[in-house]
Amino acid sequence: MRPRREIGEKEMKELREAMEVQKNLYFRRRLQCVWLRAAHDMSTESIAQATGLTEGYIWKLWSRYFRGGLPAVLGKPQGGRRRQNMTRQKEAELLEEFRKEAVAGRLVVSRKIKSEYAKRVGHLVPDSTISRVLARHDWRLVKPRPKHPKGSPEAREDFKKNSARKWLPPGLPSRSYVCG
Repeated sequence: MRPRREIGEKEMKELREAMEVQKNLYFRRRLQCVWLRAAHDMSTESIAQATGLTEGYIWKLWSRYFRGGLPAVLGKPQGGRRRQNMTRQKEAELLEEFRKEAVAGRLVVSRKIKSEYAKRVGHLVPDSTISRVLARHDWRLVKPRPKHPKGSPEAREDFKKNSARKWLPPGLPSRSYVCG
């Protein structure tokens, strides 16, 4: 069996202060698990009974504490983009070039962004990667309007009614019908 790791006075003081400051009951209970072992040399079973946590979880908390200290026990979010191709800063630099084009009035297509991204990363990337990059930097898809903003609805209706007959060969009805 492995020898027990002892906690020094400095760590005990930090642990005690963290317990006093912690207002969240769940995190406070985690700290108690480590503190009860360090201060009172309690067994896993008795700590589980005192805190209401399972023995397996208590072992896990002790392991976390001895590996990573208080932040590991408090479960500070690890998060992050562990499989990123570029940092956010480099993505922003890449998109800045295309933003200048867009501001100048030129059309920016995601295929161009994708090819430049792949060139900088050094391998091919799926379309979804570019979609997420654009969303992450608050870019949005701009589509052309279905109608001109200065167009008049009356003129459109007039065009629909009168222009169809001009393009039909003589002898055909003005509307098309489906047989059957």
